[in-house]
Amino acid sequence: MWLGVLFGLVLFSFVVRLWALQVANWVDYAKRGQEQRKTEVYGPAPRGLIFDRNGTILADNQYIWNVQVTPQDLPKREDELERQFAILAGILGNTSASELREHFEKVGTDRLQAEPLPGGEDVAFKVVVAVEERKGELPGVTIAESARRHYSHGSLAAHVLGYARGITEEQFERYRHLRYPDEVFAGGYAPTRPEGLEAMPVYGKESVVGQTGIERLCEIDTSTAPPVPILQGRRSRTVHEVDRLNNPVRVIEEEPAAAGASVYLTLDTRIQAVAEAALKHQIQTTTGKTGAAVCLDVESGGVLAMASYPTFDPNGWGRGGSPEEFKALNEDGRKPLFDKAIGGQYAPASTFKMVSATAALETTPVKLGTTYFCTGVIHEGAQHQPFECWDRHGRVDFYKAIVQSCDVYFYELVRKQGLTSNAIGHHARLFGFGEDPGLGLTGGARGLVPDAQYKLDKKDDSWRTGDTLNMVIGQGYLLATPLQVAIATAAVATDGEVIEPSLVRKIAWPSHMHRKPTMYGRKVRRHLELKPTTLERVRHGMRLAVARRKGTAHLLADLPFKCAGKTGSAEHDKRLKPHAWFTAFAPYEHPRFVVTVLISEGGYGSSTAGPAAKSILVAAMKARDRSVADE
Repeated sequence: MWLGVLFGLVLFSFVVRLWALQVANWVDYAKRGQEQRKTEVYGPAPRGLIFDRNGTILADNQYIWNVQVTPQDLPKREDELERQFAILAGILGNTSASELREHFEKVGTDRLQAEPLPGGEDVAFKVVVAVEERKGELPGVTIAESARRHYSHGSLAAHVLGYARGITEEQFERYRHLRYPDEVFAGGYAPTRPEGLEAMPVYGKESVVGQTGIERLCEIDTSTAPPVPILQGRRSRTVHEVDRLNNPVRVIEEEPAAAGASVYLTLDTRIQAVAEAALKHQIQTTTGKTGAAVCLDVESGGVLAMASYPTFDPNGWGRGGSPEEFKALNEDGRKPLFDKAIGGQYAPASTFKMVSATAALETTPVKLGTTYFCTGVIHEGAQHQPFECWDRHGRVDFYKAIVQSCDVYFYELVRKQGLTSNAIGHHARLFGFGEDPGLGLTGGARGLVPDAQYKLDKKDDSWRTGDTLNMVIGQGYLLATPLQVAIATAAVATDGEVIEPSLVRKIAWPSHMHRKPTMYGRKVRRHLELKPTTLERVRHGMRLAVARRKGTAHLLADLPFKCAGKTGSAEHDKRLKPHAWFTAFAPYEHPRFVVTVLISEGGYGSSTAGPAAKSILVAAMKARDRSVADE
């Protein structure tokens, strides 16, 4: 009886196990069985192209030759494998047979996915010929053509474009589960795939990914559900049925590669080239060390040019530059990889008087005819601390104070008219200081609009009248980026529209996505609610700074169109020359362009930053005239 019970339990356990395998978990085991008898082989995804606003290519794909090996096809005998590695090492000339062996010991020799050979990327034509000549001795070795990111104009707009390079481990772990959303673009239509075959993974360990600039900004849109690749293309995929030794039996499915979307920027290559050349010239011929320039189209909100000096050639990442190259870039004290137009924070100096004048007209009883006498210095407080002006201006009214950038007049707005730091700070934030401009690029800075709490937290000291006197002329703890000064200038030019600048004008999706182009228009973050005459008076003061002979922006007076401007010289270290600022807009009657230039340690804005701003304004107006003629 006990023996019968034992046999019954064994039989019951077999029945339960068979039921679990064939009924309860049938779907999971069938899927695993399918996966075990197939292998997926992926090819690279061509990245989408980047164009300027006129259709000039800024970033494309350059095709190169690579020597690659399919591990599954390598010789199985040790002596034959050693001989093959020796032949390959001799052909390549930049790697050893032992290094090749170590590489394939890590990746394994039973894979159908082709592996680039160490030292076999971007090889010369003579290497291609040598491999083809000895093809019979090199089983599994092939020449493959792949796309490498290429920046057509070298260093032009390098900080805006950024660069793309091989995906990092961190990025791969973050994005490895993303799938290409074919269904999103095909009106609900899902491509027919063999059973058990999932949608295409967006990324593989061989993927090239945008790291900075537009390359990163337009890599993939993760704000949607599911995420949508933009510049990142779709990889090719070949699905093989394999036997138990992983030898291919037949091809189950083939999916071709497809390029990513084309991105059209707001940049104008011709204006960008002028901006970079003018900035470089002014820095190299003066005491300037570094600098930045921004040109905005206030009608569209687009960035027409954005330059940072010194710059770099992003092609170095694509071609695999030498360690010495990257070391030199990282150790250069001028930080060529750092975009100073959006990340450099400097005291805005007298360019900030646009804001201070606005705050005074809005919150104090000051009149246009109110005058103060400038002797070149005032003394404040019980200790008679001196606050100097850059010159002796004599009797100064509102317009003369802007025209000749008189510091004493603005000091007296604080001491005699009751202009407070709270009022200045409030209007500074309205103009866009102290906030993210919304451009979307990495490395941007918010600047700083200080207040009493900031000084208490950082300096453990209370706010004094002297702090307000520094702030009213754009000095002290106040910090701004060149882009923020350009946005503030645009707000003055457009009678109070604080724009959110953009770099992307259009995304043209590839045909397989079945999607119309995405267009980007002008964004206004807010409209300043001010007295009707306030900004009109500030604009007129900036116009007089150009038109009057003693105006600090008078160097623009000989241009064939009317414009308005403001200079600045930001003190930051008594041992060094001030940072030179110049900001302007044109045409005066119907503002279209804003140009802001900053040159660190350049001295005076009118003589150092001014000529660069002038060249950029001329280039922008010529571009406008060309576009009108084309229409």
